[in-house]
Amino acid sequence: MSKAIIVVSFGTANLEGVEVLEAFEEEIRESVNGKYHVCKAFTSSVLSNILFNKYGKIVPRLEEVLFNLSNDRYKEVYIQPLHVIEGSEYSNIEKTIKEYDYSFSKITLGNVLMSNKDGNLKESCNLIVNTMEDNLMKTDNIVLVGHGSKTINTDAYNILKGVFIEHGYKNVYIGTLEGEIRREDVITELLKDNIKNITLAPVLMLPGNHIKKDIFGECNSWKASIKEHNINVTSSKKALLEYKEIREYYINNIK
Repeated sequence: MSKAIIVVSFGTANLEGVEVLEAFEEEIRESVNGKYHVCKAFTSSVLSNILFNKYGKIVPRLEEVLFNLSNDRYKEVYIQPLHVIEGSEYSNIEKTIKEYDYSFSKITLGNVLMSNKDGNLKESCNLIVNTMEDNLMKTDNIVLVGHGSKTINTDAYNILKGVFIEHGYKNVYIGTLEGEIRREDVITELLKDNIKNITLAPVLMLPGNHIKKDIFGECNSWKASIKEHNINVTSSKKALLEYKEIREYYINNIK
């Protein structure tokens, strides 16, 4: 075997997130019928260390995986990033790959989910909306929370919002954990529109502390802050990679 597929994420310190990753890894393995070595990697050494110290789970960093594959004389590597938008983490993956350009005959980096590189952003947004429809009622007021980025423009989220509206959703608000569309801005919009009830949902790839604590935690979270303004919150906590349709989309791209 001389070909490998690496599934790369920033990482998670949450065991549930790792289990979702491992299940996805196995689905890819089955889909390629043993023609590729399939593995996963984190870009965060901090999360790798926390995961090992807390649960004894070993998920190496991308640099380690590429180094080992090179030593084992693999010729071709396909890297699938599990990022929703392009940001600093995706840029870091690109830099890492450049360092290994001469270690393999072919090394390919796949696109993030909401990428516009091939003009497919609208298609990806439609996929996300269709995937989440079973969990989100069109008559509800929907608040979506993405990760965002401090370093790049996050217009892709506004396009996603527009696609939700095209699909017949009544009121859609979108904000980010990082970047320019802040929690306070979304709450201001909710109050301006006199919204009394919302459904809160993440646009994040993996289950983890962002969803568990930052969005739905009891203190200093999106949910808690919105409820402080006497707005009722219904929670839809499913991460994107937990949806079969998203996993199938990645697998079809990889194949």
